[in-house]
Amino acid sequence: MGKRQTIFGTVMLAVSFSLVLLGLVADQIEAAVTPTFETTATISASAAMSQEACSMASEFTGLVGIFAKNLRTGQVVTMNADQVFAAASTIKIPVSIVVYRHFYKEADVGQRQVYDDGVELMMTVSDNEYFADFLDEIEARIGADTIRQHLSQLGMSNTRIRDIQSRQTYGYSNVTTARDMGLIFELLYQGKMLSPEKTSLMTEALSHTIFRDELPRYMQERRVLHKIGELDDVLADVGIVEGATGPVLISVFTETPRESEYASDHIAALSACLYSRLSGEKTSWEGESAAVVSPVLALTR
Repeated sequence: MGKRQTIFGTVMLAVSFSLVLLGLVADQIEAAVTPTFETTATISASAAMSQEACSMASEFTGLVGIFAKNLRTGQVVTMNADQVFAAASTIKIPVSIVVYRHFYKEADVGQRQVYDDGVELMMTVSDNEYFADFLDEIEARIGADTIRQHLSQLGMSNTRIRDIQSRQTYGYSNVTTARDMGLIFELLYQGKMLSPEKTSLMTEALSHTIFRDELPRYMQERRVLHKIGELDDVLADVGIVEGATGPVLISVFTETPRESEYASDHIAALSACLYSRLSGEKTSWEGESAAVVSPVLALTR
C-alpha cells in the first residue's frame, strides 16, 4: 500500500476533527535518457543545454518521466514526457475537475457540499473513499469513452480513467503521462478549467497537502501546490512552485523496483534541480543545481 496509505489512516483522525485543517507496470525497466529543453514551439534545443539539465535523471534505477515549465518564460524541460505510467493518486486532479464540470451545477446544496468536501480531502490527504465514490459516479453517469474524449480535447491525449483497454495494456485502468498531468495542472492554476471559486478551492487545498517529502522538500519557504501519487512501484509528484521570478511547473513520474524512499529522494532532488534550471533561483538542495543557472542558459530558447 505504501507509506502514504499508512500516514492517511492516522491523519484522517485529525481531519475528522476539522475539515479546515485540513495510489503502468512496465514489462521491463527502460534506460533513461538525458532531459532536453524545449519551448512551447520547439521540441528540443542544443545538445549542450540538454547535457546540463539535471544529469541525475539519467542515473535513476528505473524509468523517469519529466515535464517542467517556467510559466512566465514558456521554457520547458522534458524527458520521457509522453511515457505512460500508472496515474496513482495524481488522477484525483482530473477526477475533481470532471466532478465540478459535469456534476456540480445540477446538484442540490447537500450534494454540492459532498463534492466540495471530497475534493478538498482528495487534494490535502489524498482521501480514497470520496475518490472511489466519484469514480463510480463518473463511470455510471458519463463513461470512460466520453471522459477520454473530454480529456483529449484538453490536451491530455494519454490519460485514461476507469478504462478497460488501459488495464489490458498497462495493468492499470487509470493512467497518464508527465506531460498530460503537467498540462492539466497548468490549466487549473491559470483558472482555465473551473470557476474562480472552485479554482481557488482546489489550488488552496493543493498548497496545504500533508505530503511534503518530494517536490516541496528543498523549496524552502516558497508556496508549493502539488499532488503526489504512489502505487506499487510508481511514485509521482506534480505541482507548481511559486518563486520570486514566477511560477514553475514540475511533473515527475518514476517507476522503480527499489524502495519508495529511493524514488522519493530522487524526485525531491530532481525537482530542486529543475526549479533552479528554469527559474535561476537557489534551493536548499546542495547538489548539481546549487549554483544558480547562468544567464546564458536561462535566456537560451
